[in-house]
Amino acid sequence: MTHFSSDTFAFLNDLTGFRDKQWFDTNRPRYEAHLLGPMRSLVSVIGAQLREQVPDMEIRPQVNKCITRINRDMRFVRGKSPYKDHILALFYREGRKKEDPQLFVGIQPTEVWVGLYLSPPFLAPDSAVAKAIQERPNEIVTLGRTMGIGGDLMLGSCSRYGEIENSMNGGDAEHYVTGPHLCAMRVFPSSEVVADPANFVEEAGGILTRLVPLWRAYLEGI
Repeated sequence: MTHFSSDTFAFLNDLTGFRDKQWFDTNRPRYEAHLLGPMRSLVSVIGAQLREQVPDMEIRPQVNKCITRINRDMRFVRGKSPYKDHILALFYREGRKKEDPQLFVGIQPTEVWVGLYLSPPFLAPDSAVAKAIQERPNEIVTLGRTMGIGGDLMLGSCSRYGEIENSMNGGDAEHYVTGPHLCAMRVFPSSEVVADPANFVEEAGGILTRLVPLWRAYLEGI
């Protein structure tokens, strides 16, 4: 298995500035060896675990399947570097990427996020969880605490990936439908990942499989 290393985060740090295609083509071997390769290994391991709970979970370790692209679509983004300084593994039901909450692992220049991402439709007043909260407010809190929210996992909202704007109390039911985007997650410093990358993959897999019941709750209610 190929693991994340200090070279992974050095490469991402190099991407925090403006980098053109010529630079990326020269550094493509670094991308493939230290970022894409370890991400494929992580998806293969964690995907197999998630499939035990969700038979139709998308688990293909490919770019544009479980792995996000490192390059931006410049038709919709102007004035930015063509390349992102982060990459994500996303797990959702096959063919339902835009419809599902997403279990994710996000590799960033200085830290890694592992958890559950909710887009605005899942936080709407008429969403499955919102309706359940209106009828049985304590059940979502109990479920969240069982998942580890308020313990080793935090609940936070953000308007863009990589920036937590508001940390919320997982013991308050209404916070489970607070947005604009919601994440239930744990943050790993890059130093912790580099120190024991195999243990990181094991912990990340444990967190995502633990969060599956909460993932289902946003789809179906409680």
